[in-house]
Amino acid sequence: MTVLVGDIITAIQYNTLKDGINKWFGDIYSSNTPASAKATSSYGWGNTNASAVAQGNVVTAEQSNHLINRLNLGVTQSGSGASSTKVVVGNIILASDHNNIETQSAVIDSGRLTSIDHTITSGGADGSGGRSSWTNSVAVIVTADFGSYANARYFFNSGGQLRYSFNCSGTSADALAWDDLFDADDMGSLIFSYENISQTGTRAGNAFASSGFYELTTSYTEIYNINLDEAPYTANDLKMEAARSVDGSEVLIRFTLNNDDPQAELVDGITTVYLDNRTADNKAGTDPTVSFAIAGPTTHSAAAWSGS
Repeated sequence: MTVLVGDIITAIQYNTLKDGINKWFGDIYSSNTPASAKATSSYGWGNTNASAVAQGNVVTAEQSNHLINRLNLGVTQSGSGASSTKVVVGNIILASDHNNIETQSAVIDSGRLTSIDHTITSGGADGSGGRSSWTNSVAVIVTADFGSYANARYFFNSGGQLRYSFNCSGTSADALAWDDLFDADDMGSLIFSYENISQTGTRAGNAFASSGFYELTTSYTEIYNINLDEAPYTANDLKMEAARSVDGSEVLIRFTLNNDDPQAELVDGITTVYLDNRTADNKAGTDPTVSFAIAGPTTHSAAAWSGS
């Protein structure tokens, strides 16, 4: 709500501005469930909301600076917009101060789903100990548990990623073929985000559109596949399917490795899957009451592999 030069900044104008910042920095849709619209669920980093100003009260420099602090943390997090200078306590809050906050908040809003600093990375090895000595086809389900749907939302809304990678320690011909597929210069890691699936490797697989966190249902849906070799074994593939728990707190990924064709051989050694999460770094502004922090999954787990 733009303020004209010479006008008094009203509580209504301040609170409208505050609501716009809380929408992406805090969470004004905390009651959302997995059935809620993506248009609302994709908002919110889950940090502290700014408080409203009561009608009839004067908007203070301290209150404006609460918004500017969140604004500057948002710039650092998303790489969108430009940092703003705080209002000097005792000075008049200018229309340009208010309008600049409104402009920069809108810019951050448009870039809120990205992060420019995935500096926090954690993960775990295959909890089942991997799969050894298989020939035809095997599958494994890997779970990332966030503890609640809200925590999962905050993770993905702030640009958080789940990354999956594989390793095969065998020495047979087919084991080496799978290990080649898993190399960084082939498939590499598979990256699951709020909107899609992608990969770090240079040999592109088939990534399905609209296959991210907000498209998950309680039924497994295929979101990615890649052939074991470009030639001649084009029938062999790795398939990735995704689902969520009923309450939306868990992301479930099922991988199927298909080695089953007339020339299939023993895949010896141990085939292992890893899950890592990349989370935006914690940040603190000049206002000690406001900070930015996003938690990753509380647990990573892999079920026992099935198949033969």
